[in-house]
Amino acid sequence: MNSRRKGMTWQAVQDIVLERIQDGTWPEGELIPTECELAADLGCARATVNRAMQALAETGVVERRRKVGTRVAVHPRVQLVRSLLRRELEAAGQSYGYRLIDAEEAPAPADVAQAMLLRSSESLLFSRAVFFADGAPYCCEERWTNTFAAPGLSSTILAAMSACEWLLGNVPLNRASMSIGVETADGSFIAQELNLPENDPVLQLERLEWLNNMPVSLSRRYFPRTHRFQGQM
Repeated sequence: MNSRRKGMTWQAVQDIVLERIQDGTWPEGELIPTECELAADLGCARATVNRAMQALAETGVVERRRKVGTRVAVHPRVQLVRSLLRRELEAAGQSYGYRLIDAEEAPAPADVAQAMLLRSSESLLFSRAVFFADGAPYCCEERWTNTFAAPGLSSTILAAMSACEWLLGNVPLNRASMSIGVETADGSFIAQELNLPENDPVLQLERLEWLNNMPVSLSRRYFPRTHRFQGQM
């Protein structure tokens, strides 16, 4: 037991809990065992379980309530209404264009793996693409997709259509988180595809999409600093 306690990290506990949620052992809306019960079951410290549950609560996989317990979060069985680039450009009277740069199975970077609740050694389908408005570069994209959650997606498909549009038609995504930040255009990808000076500042739009309690795809789109996001509330 002591050796198991030393070897069990909170990330390993998170993986086990997430696996039991995704395989239906603990369905949506169900209370899961207490931290003490999980610690005894997994042979680790309660603090380790607490850290794992805290991380899952922060991503919306579980809901924790004092004096009630921890419950698997319930998410609506409806497709997200997403503002796709194609619709955005066509609404502005511009023609939409798309080109895949490359796509391959590759280990997830540490920050992507953490956001998608995966081990860093697990492979994802990594793709890079550029989108056009009236033939001019509009934005470029890096995307990591969990093909276990999106079976059938391949580099061959991505050569013909964007991952965003394929997911919209084939995976019933029902929630997403988004953040906006600032990056610099590196010489090998962003600057080259957007025709920008190297190290020019760009807007970064990061979006993590989910199917119930399973992360499906994390995308990072890069726009020139002159880009303006518009929307209605």
